[in-house]
Amino acid sequence: MSTRARALASDPVAAEAAEDFLMTHGSAVGAVLSGFFAAAGAYAGTLWGPVSILVGGTGVGGRAFDGRLLQPGAGLKRPRGFVAGEEIPPAASAAATTAVAAALVAHAYDGGQKLASIVKPGVQRAKQSGADARAELLTRVRAAGAGALADPRFVRELLKVAGPIEGGTLGQQDFDVSSVLIDMPAAEAARAEQQVLTVPWESEALEVSSALGRGHAIIAIDVRGVAAGVCFRRVGDGLAVPALELEIPLCAVPVRRGIPRTAPGTRLGAPAPMAITIEGGAAIEIVALPAAANLATGGGPKLTLARDPETRAVTGQSFPG
Repeated sequence: MSTRARALASDPVAAEAAEDFLMTHGSAVGAVLSGFFAAAGAYAGTLWGPVSILVGGTGVGGRAFDGRLLQPGAGLKRPRGFVAGEEIPPAASAAATTAVAAALVAHAYDGGQKLASIVKPGVQRAKQSGADARAELLTRVRAAGAGALADPRFVRELLKVAGPIEGGTLGQQDFDVSSVLIDMPAAEAARAEQQVLTVPWESEALEVSSALGRGHAIIAIDVRGVAAGVCFRRVGDGLAVPALELEIPLCAVPVRRGIPRTAPGTRLGAPAPMAITIEGGAAIEIVALPAAANLATGGGPKLTLARDPETRAVTGQSFPG
């Protein structure tokens, strides 16, 4: 198959939504975000997990959007901490999220695409899964943007399972990510007459934490020569939030007595193994390794889209691990 726009994903739900959006609306950025929200609607362990977004190509340069998790505890007094041998409750490892904020900043950067059309597949998938509460949350995201997660109705349910009463450090201020740095230039490396773009934190992930669950990626190239990619995680054994039908990854660092705590707001590492190759200002290739810790170590399945600079035809391949 060869066209001038393609999308691929490691998850079939995400792949369908991304391809549908690309064929209907034409934007690579909108396509990968639509795929992410579809997965977030279909699976409880996606919306709260880490997200990394990379964009590059004609007219957009190279940008990265950091939606990794944060160490919680902003605005809260330092707890006494756990001592050696003491049982640590799951809530103590519940992290704060910036995934939705990163997706919406990337959406605003793309321009011209209605947020409703990007989030709609997520709402539909949640309803199809019988997850009405998750559908309601995504509907609120569609209407209110990133501020939806600070809605007292949702915050209250999250604090019930991950707040101080349950032994966690998630607090009200952790839901306000307006001052968190999300949008930044992509990391760039020269290769002959080409530039290779990655997210600045791509090489920081040296291993894959089991707490982050399974890695997934969505990649797309549109008719303009813009490429976009999203790396996200699907948690399978996190902290359940029954009232919202979500699962929170347990990868925050518990506070231990007598040991300096990890500062609230610290980014928590997450794999983002993807790269965009630029030639003559346009994207000619995007690659993602959903299961790998980083591009250097490799491993697992591989997604690749390539764009011919002359014919502008885009071809795609998915290689099993």
